[in-house]
Amino acid sequence: MWTGGMKVMPCRFDWHQTGSQVIISIYAKNSLPELSYVEANSTTVNIHVVFEGDKEFEQKISLWGVMDVNSSVVNLMAAKMEVVMKKAEPVTWARLDLPSLPQGQEQGDAKQT
Repeated sequence: MWTGGMKVMPCRFDWHQTGSQVIISIYAKNSLPELSYVEANSTTVNIHVVFEGDKEFEQKISLWGVMDVNSSVVNLMAAKMEVVMKKAEPVTWARLDLPSLPQGQEQGDAKQT
């Protein structure tokens, strides 16, 4: 798939949490840190990683809980990007993202057999 002249590439990522933080790790060998970025507000994160050879990875996440953006940081390392988010409240998140409704569920299932 191509977007804006760049090939979209999959990346492995995972997350874990402590009492006060949620950490997202994106495994990104051959990334270009100077072109990669993370945009966030208190309830959403948009991760954008650019790689050599005009490839990119983008992940938009609607967070399960609320984070304190001003106390959160992004660490760019040789083979991974780490997004360390400070939780607004020290509660355990059941998962990283809010579950989305299956496509078409709001208007009923269009596939009838």
